[in-house]
Formats: sequence, structure tokens, C-alpha cells
Amino acid sequence: MLRSSNNFLIFSNQLKTAPLKFSYSLYILLLYAIYLIYCPLKAIASPLLLHNEVIKTNTTWSGEINIDGVVVISRKATLTISPGTRITFINTDRNADGIGDGEIRVLGGIKAEGTQKSPIIFDSGEEKPNVKDWSYLMIFTSPAFNHLAWCEFHHAFSGLQVHFSTLIIENCIFSLNNEGIRFGRADLTVKGNSFFSNDIGIRFTRMEGPVKITENDIHNNRIGLFLVPSGQNIRDFFEPDRGGKPWNTGHLQITSNNIHNNSWYNLDLGEKQIWDLEISNNFWGSDNPVKILTSIFDQHRDNSLGRALFEPHATNSFQTPFSSPNISITSP
Repeated sequence: MLRSSNNFLIFSNQLKTAPLKFSYSLYILLLYAIYLIYCPLKAIASPLLLHNEVIKTNTTWSGEINIDGVVVISRKATLTISPGTRITFINTDRNADGIGDGEIRVLGGIKAEGTQKSPIIFDSGEEKPNVKDWSYLMIFTSPAFNHLAWCEFHHAFSGLQVHFSTLIIENCIFSLNNEGIRFGRADLTVKGNSFFSNDIGIRFTRMEGPVKITENDIHNNRIGLFLVPSGQNIRDFFEPDRGGKPWNTGHLQITSNNIHNNSWYNLDLGEKQIWDLEISNNFWGSDNPVKILTSIFDQHRDNSLGRALFEPHATNSFQTPFSSPNISITSP
């Protein structure tokens, strides 16, 4: 390479001192042509464009990935995504439902492990992105242990959906989505993530679990946590305790989170949720139980619902990978 560079400099100097009278533009054009000959250019990889297709073997993605349609990771395949990879979705809405069709559906396994300095990005590929430009990353009936770390999800219908699968998701950012995460029956750990500027931060239906939601920042969404009714009778899977204990005991743990400043409600129990929900040891942005309760939609607003049992509650915010300095609340 050094020899090529030297040859380029010698040749270009000879060209400048040549007796021929070149116009300035012609001189620049010739100079560039000589550069291409003597100094090989570094190859620039084009983005990988994927349409509707099924990936049947173990595959690794890196660089730029553009998706137009539904990409399925088959039952026997594992998708590995390298740090710094950017995955974008073209907004094609074939059924005109207002949601982009772009989707990654994992039936096998996925390991998307970015780093703090090189996160993995899932986002709209549109020049002017909007919420619901793409559908979701869905992990469905996966037999594998799945792991997502240091990923970012933006402009999706649901950044992530998890159903009948095992997943640890940590240190990820969900913003500008219709929903950050949606899940039903799953073995799921949601730890150290940030949910903000979504319509709903975390939406869930059934809690056969085990599910642990801990050390997350859930703020500045319309609704922070939203428990909606299931399309299936939960008694087909377990009988809610009739002895006075919350129905999520042994199935769902929501603790040590910062859940605050969500514009409608920090927590919303949807209709038909008649059992109490134990949700203690979280920071709600206030030390006043009356004020905390105003940010929760439960039995105190609708007598047909269960109660959100939020006490004892934290008086200081928890330190998380994305949190601001510790906030201390003084009782009025």
C-alpha cells in the first residue's frame, strides 16, 4: 500500500508539471482516475435486504439489515446479531391496518447481545419515521434460551412480543413505540431496561410465568404498566388463590422499578381483572400514598377490579443503567 501511495504522489506531481495545458476540472478528473488505479478503495458493504423468507440454518447478522416483509427464524435455527448492527424495516402496509408489515418472528432462537457503546438498533427504515412503521420482534413458542442485551427498539407497533418462550432482556431501550413490550405466558426476566415516550410501556395478559420485572425505568409513557384481560380463561392454567393472597403470587414479580410520570396512569388494571395485584417495593415518584393512588387505575376507580397492593413502596428512586441520579422524596 505504501508503494502504491508513493507511485500515486509521483505520478500526480508529474501530471502537474507536464507541458500539456489541462483545464482544472480535467486535471481533477484525471487525478481521481489515477487514485483509483494506484490506491485500492476499501470495500463498502451494501445493506442486506430481506423480503418474506424463512431462515433455516444458524445465521449471524452484522452491519445494516433492511427488512421488507416477514422474516421467520425456523425452529432449528438460531439468529445471532452482532454489536452495532442496525436493523430497519420498510413500512409496507399490505392489509391497510395502519401497521407496517415488517416483522422478525423467532420460532427457533435469538441472541442479540450488543454493548453499551455498540447497541443493536431495531427501527423504522423510513426517512420520516412514525410509530407503527413496523410490527415487532416476536419470540413465539421458542424452545431455546433467548437473550437480548443493549438493544434499542423504536417506531414499532410492539418493540418486542414474547409468548410461550424463555427470554432474558436487559439493558435495552424502548421508545417511540405503540407498546414497548407485550407478553402473555412466558418464562421472562425484564431487567434494567428503559421505557419512555411509548403509548404503553409494558402490556401483559396472563401470568402463568414465572415473570420477573425489576430495576427498570418506566416513565413518560401514556400508560406505564397495562394488565389487559386474556382471551383465555386463566383457570385453565392455575386457580387464583382464594385465601386473600394476590393472584400473581408465585407467578409474577414486579419490584425495584422506577414507575413514574406516565401521563394517564403508572399502572392500569384492565377490565375483568378482578384479583388483587401485589406490586410493592417500587418507586412511584412520590412518598404520599394518596398521590401514588391517583396514578393507578384499580378498584378505587372501578369497583369491579382488584386492588394494586403497592405498599410498602420505595421513597428513593432505584439506580438503573439508564436512571438519573437518585431522587429522594420527602413526605408532605
